[in-house]
Order: sequence, then C-alpha cells, then structure tokens
Amino acid sequence: MRRCGAEAYLVEVRPLNGRQNSNLTFGKFDGTADLATVLRKLIGKYSKYTNIPLLQRSFKIDLSKLNGYAISGFISMGDYGTESEIINTVTGSASYKKKKNETDPTPFYFQLHLPSKEDRGILCMQKWGLSGVKSLFQDVISSVFQANYPNLRLHIRPLTVSDALQHYIGKGLVQEIIVEKSEIPSDIADKFMGQRKAFEGVFSYSIKPKSRSVLKRPGLIAFAKGTEKLENVYDFGDTGFDTVKVVVEINGNAKTLNLTKPDTISSTFDLTEEVALGPNGYPLESSLASQFSSIVGDLAKRGGISL
Repeated sequence: MRRCGAEAYLVEVRPLNGRQNSNLTFGKFDGTADLATVLRKLIGKYSKYTNIPLLQRSFKIDLSKLNGYAISGFISMGDYGTESEIINTVTGSASYKKKKNETDPTPFYFQLHLPSKEDRGILCMQKWGLSGVKSLFQDVISSVFQANYPNLRLHIRPLTVSDALQHYIGKGLVQEIIVEKSEIPSDIADKFMGQRKAFEGVFSYSIKPKSRSVLKRPGLIAFAKGTEKLENVYDFGDTGFDTVKVVVEINGNAKTLNLTKPDTISSTFDLTEEVALGPNGYPLESSLASQFSSIVGDLAKRGGISL
C-alpha cells in the first residue's frame, strides 16, 4: 500500500489582526456558541461535491458520528479537467476512459478537537504518500468562517517549542538555564586574553542552582504565552544573549528547549504499518480513528491542552 501518514496542527481563533496572546476560548467564542458546534455546521455544508475551478479539484466532506467537542470524518478530493485512461493492472489494457469533467476522488481522514475551555485545539489529517488536503481544508474552512465572522480569524499552524514550554515548565522542574553569546565580550576577553576588545567565538555560561525551585517558572510561562519578553524574565547583563536554553526535568527525564529558536515540534507520523486495511484497499475508519486519537492525546499533553 501507499505510505499512510498523519500530520497534526494547532487551531486557534483570534480577533482580526490579533496576536497569539489574544486567542479566544472556544466555548462561546462569539458570546453565544462554541466553536465545535459552529464549525460542524459550516463543514456540514460540504456534504456534496464542490468544485474549485482555479485548482480544477472537486471535494466533499463526510462527517462521522458526533463525539463531544471533536469533529471527524473524511475529505474526499480528486482532480478533474483532463482525460485519462483507467488501466486494468491484471490485463494491462484500458478498462475505462475518464472524461475531462470526471474525477477519481481519494478519501483523507481527519480529526478536529476543539475543547470548550481551551483557546487552542488540534487538527490531525491523513496523508497518502506526499498527497494531503491540509491546504484545501484550511482555505475552505478559513474562508467560510471569515464570511460568517468577518472580525475574527481561524488560524491553523504547527505546534512550536513555545507551545510545549507551558506544559513542560508547569509540570516539571527547571534544572538549568544556559546562556550563549556568539562573540567573546570585551570585558571577558580582557580577563582571559589581555585585550579589551570583543573577539569572534562563543561565550557561554550556565545557571544551575542546587535548589531548582528558585528559577523563575512564572516568568518563563509568561514568555511562552507571549505576554513577556525573555530579557524581562532574566537579567542578562551588558553581554546580552544570542541563545538561551532551558533544561527541564519532567517525569524523571531531562528535556532541553531552545527558547530563542521556536522551531516547530515534529508532528508528522508514519502509520503505514499501524493501520488495518479494508476490502477497498483503504485503511478502516476504526483503525485510523484509534491511531489519530492516540496522536492527538500525545500532542495535547505536550502542548498543555486539556481535551
């Protein structure tokens, strides 16, 4: 079978031109309804095939059974606009000729979790090899959401180190702060090299108190939420910083996070060997649902999201 994978993203709603720290809580985000109910109705409008002429694609969305604040189902998508022959791989001959206005759609499973008490949700989408429907889903859902709520925006983005930092610091102990500068400052150069000028190189120092509870956890959490600058959490002196890392112990394991490089956390998963196939050659919905729920649960823990 083709490689079957999954990709996960964060989902947020905020005012037009608002920053991440202005995310709205999903429950009654507009003062009346919760986001899961609203999006379920909007997505439900695409239960029949809809054409996108610019992309020459046709798609529909079939929703699965309602499950609390989770939305799941299949997005079936196919290209049209060109003729092609459908080949019987057993005989090697053409069994059908597809017309320009016909399409051969492929189903892609998805799960969307929008807990009412949270301001971040998780979207997990299936991939077939290099093919997926994330861009299509985001464009369609964001545009229809914007049409109904012109003063709000629906954002779908990768999970970052800052997103996970709130959970790691909230649940664990901050062991160490590591500060690095990509040059040797003049006062340090004078002490060790006898010259009062800065030099190319690396200057670093580590703060590792015996009592790990004395390091500023509330300040780091505020930094992770985007409400405080890192230089206001710690005093880096005249030398400043280029890189700041934090070592956090959680459940007996030490994790090192680069606070000055908010890279995305890997959220791509290969499920080829994990899913069971149905008689049509596609993975069973029950098998996909189980794998996706496990992925969502893990990412929710890493991101500090209560499902």
